[in-house]
Amino acid sequence: MLDSRRVGAAALLLFPAGLTVYFAFSSGGFYAGPPAYGGVLLCAILLLRVMIAADPFEGFGWRLSVAVSAFSLLALLTLLSESWSHTPGTALVEFDRSLVYLLAIVVFGSIAHTRERMTWLLRAIAVGVVVVCTSGLITRVLPHVWPTTAELANNRLSFPVTYWNALGLLAVIGIVLCLHTSSDQHEPPIARVVAAAAIPVLATTLFFTFSRGAIATGLLVVLIYVLLGRPRQLASALVAAAPATAIALKFAYDANLLATPNPTTPAAVIQGHRVAIAVAISAAVAAAVRVFLLSTLDTRLDRFSLPPDRRHRIARAAWVSGGVGALIAAGTFNGAIVHEYHRFIRSTPPGASADFRARLTDPGNNGRIDVWRVAWHQLQAAPLVGHGAGTYAEAWARYRPVSFFAVDAHSLYLETLDELGIIGLVLLLTVLLTVLITVVQRCRGPTRPLYAAVFAVLIAWAIHAGIDWDWEMPVVTLPFFVLGGFALARPAARPSATPTIETPAAMRGGLAPPIRTLLGLTCLLLAITPGYVWLSQRKLDQAARAFSQGNCSVATRAALSSISTLGIRPEPYQILSYCDIRRNTPHLAIAAIDKAISLAPNNWNYRYSLALMRAAAGLDPRSAAQEALSLNPRDPLVRYVWQTFNVDTPAKWQTDGRAIASRLTSL
Repeated sequence: MLDSRRVGAAALLLFPAGLTVYFAFSSGGFYAGPPAYGGVLLCAILLLRVMIAADPFEGFGWRLSVAVSAFSLLALLTLLSESWSHTPGTALVEFDRSLVYLLAIVVFGSIAHTRERMTWLLRAIAVGVVVVCTSGLITRVLPHVWPTTAELANNRLSFPVTYWNALGLLAVIGIVLCLHTSSDQHEPPIARVVAAAAIPVLATTLFFTFSRGAIATGLLVVLIYVLLGRPRQLASALVAAAPATAIALKFAYDANLLATPNPTTPAAVIQGHRVAIAVAISAAVAAAVRVFLLSTLDTRLDRFSLPPDRRHRIARAAWVSGGVGALIAAGTFNGAIVHEYHRFIRSTPPGASADFRARLTDPGNNGRIDVWRVAWHQLQAAPLVGHGAGTYAEAWARYRPVSFFAVDAHSLYLETLDELGIIGLVLLLTVLLTVLITVVQRCRGPTRPLYAAVFAVLIAWAIHAGIDWDWEMPVVTLPFFVLGGFALARPAARPSATPTIETPAAMRGGLAPPIRTLLGLTCLLLAITPGYVWLSQRKLDQAARAFSQGNCSVATRAALSSISTLGIRPEPYQILSYCDIRRNTPHLAIAAIDKAISLAPNNWNYRYSLALMRAAAGLDPRSAAQEALSLNPRDPLVRYVWQTFNVDTPAKWQTDGRAIASRLTSL
């Protein structure tokens, strides 16, 4: 019979891969529902460990305690920030997302650490990433096999994550893990072969995202893994995967019609078929070469050995040579570096042509400097605790120097400074640095390649999160905290240290029944917030879909259900107001939108809606329109409404208000 403990441990190690795939096919986990659902699942897992496991917190040590304590304070600060931001619904959603990451650290940090478990965890995550990236690539090269919806942006590959930069980072994570799996002598032969075959697929997916940040991050972290890990069979993995990947990328680059805003024309589909065949052949060739090298080059590399002191001298020489080479290159190409820097700080969007391949050689910042500058200026107004979780979108709408839309600061660190201040950033960096330093310290001895791969994945996320909104995409952020939590866990006790039956429970690390009960109740309490958010979001999504289809009867019922579940979010009240105006009950519409404003007083969207409702009721909308304009002065819709209503004609207000409100299908 199977050992139930081993089965349970295996299921737990596979869980992050399944949750990553779920997030990927749920818009990356960006919206409130998927993270809330993930939080409920993690609470359930933690509850089971507390009630069933002999020692549910066997992995807890001082490192994990530091990270968990800092993260708990960060989550608490996120929740409490609603008191000074006056947006309880937004703060609750942001707290819910932080809670998911905190639970991931706690759950996987509670498991005793072993090399075998970390290996299985990396394998599972790698498989999940390959599944997601392969699915996305199919939609680009074989769109008739897996067509995507018209609502999905089709210019750069983003399916199923819906954000190309996040999909690019996910592909980078997969490349690092597959390169490690294919080059680690401790991996079984079949795993080495399959991993080599997956690299061309992942690299082609990364290319079609045209994500410059992800590509640059990928090149850097692969180099970090090679230098830090120095796996014994790296040469075999590179010989098998590198040429095949280069061929696949050459075919992908030559498919110019797949790099346009409309990559599903008949001619583009023909090119996609060619790329699909090239990628499939490249993967097969990589697998075949890797099979051949198993019994040839791998065998020789396994037999080759150097004395430890000589290995250390060679490693130090390699690092010194690399550093000197980097300095020489920096001096040689100093002029080019300065030139590219000036091209970066300009505001011209990169790749402005219809060919997205032009992005890859254009370092333009794509408006990020403006986004970062607003976050930095906001910090100066509230340096200690910031303006409140989830408030950056309001700051950008009000103070942006350009007209493009943004919800996040495209930098985890600057957005944290803006929303949670210096205290929030210190707590966040405490968590991240504790994880990264611990993993680097594990990069020694025979397990060096394994933990070098973990470090490469973690540093890839930490770097990329500084230039994008990865925190809001659990599909790429969850792996960081899963791996980070498990890396912080204490090593498993040796078999010789196994307690006997006579050993008291306290000395065995077990928990007394009253403590288990108390901890179990704590898990249930933690599940309340994500549970309510999940139920509320399901009804809110239903209401939004019904409203977009013009079915206000269903939209109203779903919005009221969302409010009855969690009444502190303004979105369902806005849906009610538009449905009320369409039912010719403007006073009810005004009451509903007034409630939304009370829950988010600095959100321009609800002031804009109030102007429409008052106009439709024949009341003076100019004050509300003026407030909306002051909160979002560069939005063309707001400016149009202000200009339209800036007349002293009630009949015109009513006609225009009803006309504008009736045209809206999304809020």
